[in-house]
Amino acid sequence: MQKKVERIVKNVKARAGRRPTGFVIGNTSGLFERGRYYETPLRETHTLVYGGVIVRDVSTAVRIARMVDGKVDYIILDSEKKVEKLYYGRNDVGNIERHVRQAVGKSTIVTYKGNDLTVEAIDFLLGQIPGDVGGKNIAVIGFGNIGAKIALKLVERGAYVRGYRRDQKKLKTIVAGLNLIKSEHTISPISAAKSIKDACKGANAVIAAADSRGIIGGEHLKELDRSAAPILIDVGKGCFRSDVTKGGQYVVYRIDVSMVQKHNFSALLETAAHYGKSLGRRSIKGHNIRLVSLGLLGGYGEIIVDDIRKPRAIIGIADGRGSLLKNTKKFLPQLKKLRSMYGIRA
Repeated sequence: MQKKVERIVKNVKARAGRRPTGFVIGNTSGLFERGRYYETPLRETHTLVYGGVIVRDVSTAVRIARMVDGKVDYIILDSEKKVEKLYYGRNDVGNIERHVRQAVGKSTIVTYKGNDLTVEAIDFLLGQIPGDVGGKNIAVIGFGNIGAKIALKLVERGAYVRGYRRDQKKLKTIVAGLNLIKSEHTISPISAAKSIKDACKGANAVIAAADSRGIIGGEHLKELDRSAAPILIDVGKGCFRSDVTKGGQYVVYRIDVSMVQKHNFSALLETAAHYGKSLGRRSIKGHNIRLVSLGLLGGYGEIIVDDIRKPRAIIGIADGRGSLLKNTKKFLPQLKKLRSMYGIRA
């Protein structure tokens, strides 16, 4: 383990240049056929270079975190509680974040939610392929964490969603909850299907988000809407049987979270930098100027800026209730002086 982790860190540093470095520790609800972790690809953005691993248990996450602490700028930690019970340790219940935070003292920890990245990737894909999903019938097979979240996103876009999972009681409870959560102005509903075939009947797209392999075969897809090429998305990696994937009749899309992940991680770093350094308030004595950072509720008359120490942009004047004042005439002298002091363009 030590040598493999060191190699990942070495490769990250070699590619980083002047960019910050990161090490991702993700976790999964899946079972491991062998080993306690597996590596993820090295990836880079204009603000970050990172590699990492997916672990099965808390003790492995802690060991790896200690190995990389101080050797990378950021440890990027999956905070979702997805560890299988059989991998729980004596003194943990699968809470990787809590134990890693206790073990790390040098690198900065930022957290993300792995399943949410997958949901965003599905939503982005559907926003590109058919474009407008409003009025479309979409089947979601596997109505757990990911399936339920994507169902809510799609119904909010105006799609008619039919979900299926083996546990019909849980399915109906989740569907009822989602229909209560969605906007009252959203006409399309989410409904519960009694079978995979029932969910797919008349569907324009099928999203397979189950944790079972080969559960969707050609017989389930016979009554898809054929007015356009049906869209099949394999989220669970192996949900469609070979008669679907190899027959040439369908194009099956596989979710790639890398694009969403890279932009999400860049945003995490920007957020960490903002809240870690530039958040706060400041008064400029002698000029009756009060500055406040983005991210804080500004008091009446406070000038909201991008950086209270060295402002480069003025966002507006706070109204004290979470919005901006529309009429800022009485504050023009302070605004003019602030622009002059820091060379801020109007």
